Amino acid sequence: MEGSEFEKALYAVNPRIREILVRLPDGVKRNTEEIRLRADLPLSVTIGGDTAFVKEDGQTVFSLEKSLPKVTAKDMEESFSLLCRGSVYAHEQELKNGFVMMRNGCRAGVFGTLCENGCMQDVTSINIRIARAMRGVADEIIKSLKPGGLLIAGPPGSGKTTVLRDLIRQVSNGAAGKPRRIAVIDSRGELGGSYGVKRINDLGGNTDVLLVADKAKGIEIALRTMFPDIIAFDEIGTVAELRSAEESFHAGVEIYTTAHIGKAEELLKRRVTSRLLLGGAIARVALLPAYHRGNPEIISVKELYRASVG
Repeated sequence: MEGSEFEKALYAVNPRIREILVRLPDGVKRNTEEIRLRADLPLSVTIGGDTAFVKEDGQTVFSLEKSLPKVTAKDMEESFSLLCRGSVYAHEQELKNGFVMMRNGCRAGVFGTLCENGCMQDVTSINIRIARAMRGVADEIIKSLKPGGLLIAGPPGSGKTTVLRDLIRQVSNGAAGKPRRIAVIDSRGELGGSYGVKRINDLGGNTDVLLVADKAKGIEIALRTMFPDIIAFDEIGTVAELRSAEESFHAGVEIYTTAHIGKAEELLKRRVTSRLLLGGAIARVALLPAYHRGNPEIISVKELYRASVG
């Protein structure tokens, strides 16, 4: 389906729900971050981090009303089939991790019954995240970018992936000096918006993308085979990923990654991020405000450490 990023994502919902969603005002469509379908519950969208429920006529309200149309079991079944393009088996590995990569570079979270064999059955929730490549959101970081690894940190919904994506594009194209080779480890397809061999999002002209579920293994592969200046990946969270990042740092490769936090001091209290920062792999932290509001605060690891002990 041609049109906006919102409209392109509507192939994954069945005709009845699609007819309601297309009635949304253009301003709502432009600012929608998620489309949420829940069996036997009202249809909703996420705007600025807040939930808005969708009425039959396409108008939105921010409180539950009895007249709100509900998503039926049939709607869920048909939408799940459309999301998987008629082949659940083709998305089996993704579904084991609770999501489906969409053909337009978006990602849909899927909840239901996850069986022991990894099969997803009786789908009760679908959350379609509207991925938008926003140029310029990393400008403030680029202005103060210096050699060394960078951690982009902030609460959920603050735009960490969006900022990382734009940072990769700009650094790859030479915005911080000469173009630099960047290896992107894309575990969920959100950075490149990869769908098969097609890359939806612009990550610059000097970037290689590896779509792999195991980020730690992907970092190792990139280090050994692509000889990058920088390895970038989203959401560091495991000791295995930390070890691979440390190995890359000791090999002279910079690391760009992200982390979920509520407050800056959490970074030095968590095992993985603390080791990442204090071990030298990260030189600076870009702290993002909630929901894309305002510019990031960029501080050195030394400043962060002094603030934590002071």
